[in-house]
Amino acid sequence: MNTKAVLTGMLLIAAAWAHPIDAAAQAVGGVENARPVQGDPGMKTMRVFDTPQFYVMRDYAEPGAVRRMHNHAGTIWHVFVLVTGQLQLTVEGEPIQDVKQGDVLSLKGAANHTFKNTGAVTATIVEVFGKTPAAAGGAEVIAAALAAAAVPR
Repeated sequence: MNTKAVLTGMLLIAAAWAHPIDAAAQAVGGVENARPVQGDPGMKTMRVFDTPQFYVMRDYAEPGAVRRMHNHAGTIWHVFVLVTGQLQLTVEGEPIQDVKQGDVLSLKGAANHTFKNTGAVTATIVEVFGKTPAAAGGAEVIAAALAAAAVPR
């Protein structure tokens, strides 16, 4: 795992988290700019940051909304942060988890998962994904990274 990419992703999560949240826990971060998720009523999503090593998504789930079972192909790690609201998260092969505002979860990259907003307000989710080396730029990028990391003899 690329430590620099993970640290950068964590900093982005911290920045998203630092946004003031009122006691009513309403959606934050530009829900008006998110696009509806086709086939999942009450769900909206937007890509807010993208690099060759990782990307960041912000999702919004209206009360009662369900995000169908899905995965994020081409990812090697997945950090799931619930900024506002409450959810039930199911990761294929694992028990259902109740997720509350402020929880940070680590999911396997490309893991099949689904979630449902079980609260009374719109949930705001920030997700950070590490890209597989091939998705991060192909063999040339991998070769350059290995060469840069090589220890001189």
